[in-house]
Amino acid sequence: MTATNGTIRLKVTRPHPAQRVVMEGEKRFNVLACGRRFGKTRFGLIRSLKPVLNGKPAAYFAPTYKMMSEFWREAVEMYKPVIASVNKSEHRLEVIGGGSFQMWSLDSADTVRGRKYALALIDEAAMVTDLENAWNKVIRPTLTDYEGEADFYSTPKGVGFFHTLFSRGLDEAFPDWQSFHFPTSSNPFIKQTEIDAAKQELPSDVFRQEYLAEFIQGEGAVFRNITANLTSVTTTPDHHQGHVLIAGVDWGQVNDFTAISIACETCKREVELDRFNKIDWEFQRSRLLSLLDKWNVTFCLAEENSIGSPNLEALAKATSRKVVGFQTTAQSKPPLIQSLALALEQEEYKWLDIPIATRELEAYEATRNENTNRIQYSAPKGFHDDTVIARCLVREAIEQRKRNTMTATPFRM
Repeated sequence: MTATNGTIRLKVTRPHPAQRVVMEGEKRFNVLACGRRFGKTRFGLIRSLKPVLNGKPAAYFAPTYKMMSEFWREAVEMYKPVIASVNKSEHRLEVIGGGSFQMWSLDSADTVRGRKYALALIDEAAMVTDLENAWNKVIRPTLTDYEGEADFYSTPKGVGFFHTLFSRGLDEAFPDWQSFHFPTSSNPFIKQTEIDAAKQELPSDVFRQEYLAEFIQGEGAVFRNITANLTSVTTTPDHHQGHVLIAGVDWGQVNDFTAISIACETCKREVELDRFNKIDWEFQRSRLLSLLDKWNVTFCLAEENSIGSPNLEALAKATSRKVVGFQTTAQSKPPLIQSLALALEQEEYKWLDIPIATRELEAYEATRNENTNRIQYSAPKGFHDDTVIARCLVREAIEQRKRNTMTATPFRM
């Protein structure tokens, strides 16, 4: 697709059918709740063409400087044939004919005050810190002189002010507002197999929010249906003679705790959960070995990161049981967490009803990294996640056994 300004032609990505629906039904203020990879950013570039090429100023707003910088590079590339001047420090370009396009990061929203725009594009609006203040006190006043328009693009993030704006577009009491809802599947360039794979891998609420663009109450909670998976019934090793028992270990010493979860793969239940700290490493290893022997554990998967590595080396010398290390990284952690979340949703296993462990499950959260726009998992400030990770490692060990491949490297001398 091309856009023409006089005899100069711009190369512009052709809008896909769902984007054309927006272009044909837009009003002054438009709110797009879209699944990931819908094409929100590219659509913002298309939307900027009309005012900018007609001699008016437009602005793009992002939650973070990094996101703004990425959009800036794309904007400069698209407008290159008609650029009259570029101010890199202000992220502002002017085109032949007098129009301009400026990019802003809303992590310093107050710097926008006093500007005048015919169009404001707010990208990933749900991620903006205090979106209500940014819109009402900073962005909205910039549209007054031109009676300007505004678009809000975002994947939902809970039920916050972005949801309030989306609701306006569905309410006849706000005739200047229009809302649109598009799941990821609305983008014809995203393969359905990729979406199906995400549905299988992600917890239900995460998939619904990120791919179906639904507004989820209690957004951020990772583990759901917890109570249905708990049991207060305890068993003894005698009950599990001839069964396959698996262990997961998350190491800690002073501020964090060491957590050991042992589960019976045969009868699909956790049989022991131990949690302790402020014990030196030798005694910790001894305590773990006693539990492995008590339950005749077949396979133990233990965190290998930093303090885990020397512990695993020492354990390799002390026992003939299969003790395997697992490296927890930014790439390996999400599938680890998602596997346990899915198991809870599907009620695959029974887990011991221990209050501190239940609180860790309830508090564990998913947040979207403002710099990378990726989902990351962690305990909130002031909470621990030791029992969560130990249980996740049990699940991973079970999955590795199902695949009949030990993907981590056993510590053997």
